[in-house]
This record gives sequence, C-alpha cells and structure tokens, in this order.
Amino acid sequence: MSNRKKLQPGLKLALGFMLLIAIGTLLLYLPISHQDGVDVALIDALFISTSAICVTGLTPLDISQTLSVFGSTVLMLLIQVGGLGYAVVAVLIIRLASGRIDAFSGSLLRDSLGADHRVGTRRILKVALIVTGLFEFIGAVLLFTVFSSHYPVGRAMYLSLFHSVSAFNNAGFDLFSTSLMMWNDNPLVLITIASLIAFGGLGFILYNDIEEHIRNRKKISVHTKIVLSTTFFLIAAGTVLFRIILPDVDWKNAFFQSVTTRTAGYFSYDQTVLPPAGVALTIILMFIGASPGSTGGGVKTTSFFTAIKASFSLLLGRNPKAFKREISSESVMKAFFVIIISVLLVATATLLLTITDPEFSSDKLLYEVVSAYATVGLTMGVTPTVSFAGKIILIIMMFLGRVGFMTIISAFARKRSEGARYIEEKVIIG
Repeated sequence: MSNRKKLQPGLKLALGFMLLIAIGTLLLYLPISHQDGVDVALIDALFISTSAICVTGLTPLDISQTLSVFGSTVLMLLIQVGGLGYAVVAVLIIRLASGRIDAFSGSLLRDSLGADHRVGTRRILKVALIVTGLFEFIGAVLLFTVFSSHYPVGRAMYLSLFHSVSAFNNAGFDLFSTSLMMWNDNPLVLITIASLIAFGGLGFILYNDIEEHIRNRKKISVHTKIVLSTTFFLIAAGTVLFRIILPDVDWKNAFFQSVTTRTAGYFSYDQTVLPPAGVALTIILMFIGASPGSTGGGVKTTSFFTAIKASFSLLLGRNPKAFKREISSESVMKAFFVIIISVLLVATATLLLTITDPEFSSDKLLYEVVSAYATVGLTMGVTPTVSFAGKIILIIMMFLGRVGFMTIISAFARKRSEGARYIEEKVIIG
C-alpha cells in the first residue's frame, strides 16, 4: 500500500492547509506583493497568509496601505481556496485531470465539509462550486452598483469582487482601512455583505440537502432544520441585544454587528469602544460561530444547539429530541467534547497572551483569541501591535479553528481495540 493511502484524510487536510499557508506566505513576502516603499516582515506575511487560508481576517497590517494589486489578488485567491477548503480545490483538480474521483479523494472531501459517507462526492462538489460562484457573482454585482459611483469602473469592479469573495467566505478582509465604517449609512452595502456572510456560514451540506429536496422530494434533514433555526435565532437575538446595548447604533448596524460576529470580521461600528456588555455578547456569538461544512468557524451552531438541548433534557430526565427525532448520544458527546476542548484552548491561549503581552487587558486578549479561534477577524486593536510570540499564538489558534480540532484528533486516532473491558464505576458529580 502506498504512503498516500496510509495517510488519514484528517492528517492530509491539516498538511494541505499547512502547504497552502506556506505558499501564501512566500507569495505575500515577495516585493511585487507590496506597495512601493513598503516592506513586510516574514512573520507578518505568515500571519496574513494563515488568516486568509483560515478565512479569519485578522491582520497585523493595514492591507489597503501595504499590499499592491498583485498582493491583494493573491490574498483574494488564498481566501477563496481557504473558504472552499483545501480538499474541495484538490478534489476538483483531480477530477479535471483524471476525470474521476477515487475513494480516498471522496473521503478527503467529505471530511473537509463535515459530510457523512452517504453524501455523494460529485454532487456535493458540484453544489459547493455552484453555490459559491452564484452568491459571489450576485454579491459583486450588488456592491458594484454602489462602488461604481465612488470609484473608477475598473477599481469599482475589483473592490466589488474582492469584498464579495471575502464576505461569502467569512474572511472579513477589506481594502478600506476601516472595514465598513465608511459605509455604515448605506443599507445596500451592509445588507449585501451581511447576506453573503450569513449564506456562506450555512454550510454546503445544507445546500446539498436543499438541492436533493428540490430534485428528489427528499425530506429536509434534521441537520438543515437545526442550522436554519439556530442561525435565525442567534441573528435575531443578537440584533435586538446589540440594539439595546448600543443605543447610538441603528437597527441596520445592530443587525450587521450580529451577523458579522458569526465569523466574518467586517465591522461598521468601532470595536474598540464596545461597552463591556457588547464585548461579552460579541465573544459569545463569535465562539458559537457558523455551521458545519461552511466557510465559517466557531464551535458551530449544531454543537451549540445539541449541547443546550441535551442539558435541558438531562435536567428533565429525558432523552434529547429535535424536530421529532432523538439526538444520538454520539452527537451529544461530540458536541460537549468540541465545546469543552475549545474553552480549554481559548483559556490556555489567553493565559499565554497575558504573559507575552501584559500591556493589554485580559478582556481584550480574550476577545482577540476567540476571534482567532472562531476565525472571525474582529479586533479590539491587539493584533496590529501584538508581540512576535503573541502572533505565533494567534496563528496557531487560527489554524486549529479552521482545520477543526475534531479533524486533527481523527488524523491521529486509531480504531478502538477490542481489548479487556473494566467494571463500570459511578463518579460523584456536583
């Protein structure tokens, strides 16, 4: 058996993302990627490349004042590849080159998108490409109607495409220096960007499910119902709460803040002046994040929903149910595992940053760590001035957040051996 076959799909995904980050770092480090008279340190090129491939949006530099057109185009391509996922791009190349998708490539693609073995490889690949292309095209057209009245046609087209790609892939990179604060009175820009973020965060599994429902009259899966209901609840609740917490913000900007905290990174309101309640709410929404198999990060809406359902069911002495279906114990365990491990990782990274960058308050460091791990990209001003060691910590958190801790665990996990079993013992809890 070849070494290629011995590699677990999860390990190959992680290595693929590392390779793309390395390529992106070298390209962004080239002088042609920088504006005249601007030098970029290697660590900053690595940070931006990681942020782009992990569709985060955190950056230590103002890319609008740092990158040339070539550099920002490289950045846009890295965002596109990172949003679709290394596996989607790799399998697409294999499909075009050989005309077929083998079993290993199919397993790689399904692992990347969080789909199970029942999902057709060719179909979900087709759905991912069509959905991405369609939304990004529509988004670019809508943004062009606004940008064309402020910039020359060529520049307006470029800005429209860049921000449409960045928004749908939940990256949050912008070419305006102050994100979307200059557009906070333009409802078309805010609604278009927010819609791209939301649709990009639903996940390709959901779109595949809807496509099968339309084509084959197949019932909508519980997964899709959970994603849609949880997403709607979080956006609606976030909008109302932000409107209450930020009385000087109107409804459209409260809505935008609620959406963008779900792993996008754009902002129309200065994050450095958020009140404590606004910071806390933003951290919670960032931590929950988007949905499985999407361009976004976080612990995912399904994990949040499952954990909440299981907790209330445990209090009532019932098995967790959703939409007339019982949630499996395996799903419950995975949801709690993801949340607990994520909390531990965030806590550890925040603790390390308090050591490497003690000049920042702990709430700002926590905000930055959650933003990195959930691949959001919002910042309270820490990332641009964080230390070298702090940048390494944030890079690692972005990588873990995008590749997924479950993917990394599965890359090294072995099948459970049927060895000796021990007597079960109850542990006193609480």
